[in-house]
Amino acid sequence: MRSLNMQALAAPLAAAALLAGCGSLVPRTEAPVPPLRSDFRAGAPAPAVDTAAADAAAREWAGFINDPRLREVVGIALTQNRSLRASAAAVERVQAQYRIQRAAGAPQLGVSAAATRQRTLENGAATSYSLSLGLAAWEIDLFDRLGSLEGAALARYLAQTETQQSARLSLVAETLNAWLNLQALQQRAVLAQQLLQSQQRTLDLAEAQYQRGASSGLDRARARTAFEAARGEAARSAVAVQQARAQLELLAGQPLPDALLPDALLPAAQETPGRGDATALPAIPAGLPAEVLLQRPDVRAAEQALQASAFDVGAARAALFPRLTLTASAGTRSAELGGLFGRGSGVWSVVPQLDLALFDAGARRAQVDASEASRREALARYEATLQTAFREVADALAVRDGLAERLSAQQAQVDAAQRSLGLVEQGYRLGANSQLDLLDAQRQLASAQQGLVDLRQAERANRVDLLRALGGRW
Repeated sequence: MRSLNMQALAAPLAAAALLAGCGSLVPRTEAPVPPLRSDFRAGAPAPAVDTAAADAAAREWAGFINDPRLREVVGIALTQNRSLRASAAAVERVQAQYRIQRAAGAPQLGVSAAATRQRTLENGAATSYSLSLGLAAWEIDLFDRLGSLEGAALARYLAQTETQQSARLSLVAETLNAWLNLQALQQRAVLAQQLLQSQQRTLDLAEAQYQRGASSGLDRARARTAFEAARGEAARSAVAVQQARAQLELLAGQPLPDALLPDALLPAAQETPGRGDATALPAIPAGLPAEVLLQRPDVRAAEQALQASAFDVGAARAALFPRLTLTASAGTRSAELGGLFGRGSGVWSVVPQLDLALFDAGARRAQVDASEASRREALARYEATLQTAFREVADALAVRDGLAERLSAQQAQVDAAQRSLGLVEQGYRLGANSQLDLLDAQRQLASAQQGLVDLRQAERANRVDLLRALGGRW
């Protein structure tokens, strides 16, 4: 009999030892290798781009983005941006927490098997075996405490989903602005090079006139000063282009090939804003209702957060009342392993339990007060989010109303500056205008052209701001 009992104990002990030897279940974590260039120069080769995934991610923006290069860059950002990946993982985490809370209201069943060997003074050594199916402390939700906790978890999951959508929309807007800003800076760099070349010609002419004795050293010094200023501006513009490209690639999540970058072509003199441009935004109706703000993901997220806080109040109030739990088990027990399923070996137990805290120093009442204060805070945040959304749309529409007139005036200023420079250059060659007149006319044209580039960029950025303010729909 002793040999038989030891053999019976050997099997579970061997199984436990085998499970203990399986090793740790912690996943291996190795330092990832992000997609980077081979060096810090923009000319270094960029990693390959998954164009299929990028195209699929950017299809929803096809009605707003005209340029296929920009559409592909937006698609790359939506698939490769690390911050967006983190927000997507946060949604999965909150979803799992909701499933955990939902499972808390269901009965938890478990099976247990045990072999016990013990020695007593009265009976000596004895072995007993048991197998049971148990219900572990199932709470009967009398006052909807568990239901309120589940509702709060669901609302937080929905809020996190909307927050992720808001982050996605913000990433698209930031990528659009970064790409368009890079294009504007490239155009400013072209204008800076044109001004540098113009100042170089003026300096060469002043040097030639000085050598012939037709002008003074002061004229040559002025030309040199203007040339060096233009050279410094050209260098600054080149640096700004490289920094803007690095910012765009940071948003995209990986280096971008040159084929996906904007070109530096200057717009035509009388180009209509929006025609042939990288983005397009249909006309906004004059009677646009303020209810469109309710489609913004940040507003919907604030609404779900408010709903979650209301469920928290319900759960805190329900905790003031008694809790009824039920523990039960049914199984079999025998002194012999072969007798576990024999007649007369069945056992069962049912333990209902009612819990009510008589004194907790006001902790549960304080929890109710805290949850109600959190609900008032969530309500204020929801109203503030709505007010912010209204202001953003109103500001974008107000800016848009005056952009057409400003663009027309700036284009007229560029045209006038070009005619003025032509007349001054002709008079300077004939001796009718001074060198100061020529340098001033060149600076005025460069300033007007750069102002036109900046204003066109402001107009395109306004479209993006309006798209974001309207929640990604127009």
